[in-house]
Amino acid sequence: MQILKQAVLGLALLAAPVAVHAAPLTGSIDFGGLFQGVDGSGTNVRLADAVAVAFCANVVGNCVTGAGGAFTVDAVSTGSNMPVSVGDVGTIQDFNFAAFAGPIANFFTVGGLSFDLSAITATQFTVPPLPPGTSPTDYLLISGVGTLRAAGFDPTPGTFTFSGQTDGVNLTGTFTFSGGAAALPVPAPAGLALLGAGLLGLGLVRRKAA
Repeated sequence: MQILKQAVLGLALLAAPVAVHAAPLTGSIDFGGLFQGVDGSGTNVRLADAVAVAFCANVVGNCVTGAGGAFTVDAVSTGSNMPVSVGDVGTIQDFNFAAFAGPIANFFTVGGLSFDLSAITATQFTVPPLPPGTSPTDYLLISGVGTLRAAGFDPTPGTFTFSGQTDGVNLTGTFTFSGGAAALPVPAPAGLALLGAGLLGLGLVRRKAA
């Protein structure tokens, strides 16, 4: 009778239901818009002197700043399952890159996708005038990590890169932004763990019988 109980236990482990999880987000998107570099008081300054980014509420024309900005999706990677399409218009929050205070929930949202920004690394530099007599070009490069979210999908670790530039005279510049799912190690499926436990139970039965 004891052997029978152990056998039933082993088979029960094999038949145990496996928890079903939603799929992670995959792929990447590229988008762009207008922005201005601002100092600590919120004044529009050369990008080389800026400590924060103020995004423009319009994606073309004269910059209108306020509480956050807008952008247009330019590309979606092949095979992506993100609920975003080329031409979608999204929103993005202003932020201080020199003294970043994160995380920023819903840093950008577009379509059915949102991104929580957790950490960044920023680099500023200026390219001298070429040819002489023209304006220098200021650049701001930012990379960061965070979490992508969409209904029906698991929260997915993501990365982003931001590239912005101004010419030192026209303080409104253009930016391009790429965001996507980070590459993750593939975990062992829960079903394999249960299978191993079931086989272990059956192995104990055979050893007991012997």
